[in-house]
Amino acid sequence: MCGVIPLTNCKLLSNIMLKGQVLKVVGETSRGVDPNMTRLEKFEVFCRVCDGLLKDGRISAAKHQAWTNVF
Repeated sequence: MCGVIPLTNCKLLSNIMLKGQVLKVVGETSRGVDPNMTRLEKFEVFCRVCDGLLKDGRISAAKHQAWTNVF
């Protein structure tokens, strides 16, 4: 059984969000709501979306930290 990973510790891949997916959804949504949103307003929306994804368990705390902290 060398190299076999037990499935009990695996998350479903359909629940994991990639940054590209999140950016695409936020961008498309913001254009539909207000096409004149500033970069700061778009980033605020992105951060709120990431907060929700973290709360739902769809991204890890490390990803949330990396994506939402600019420094």
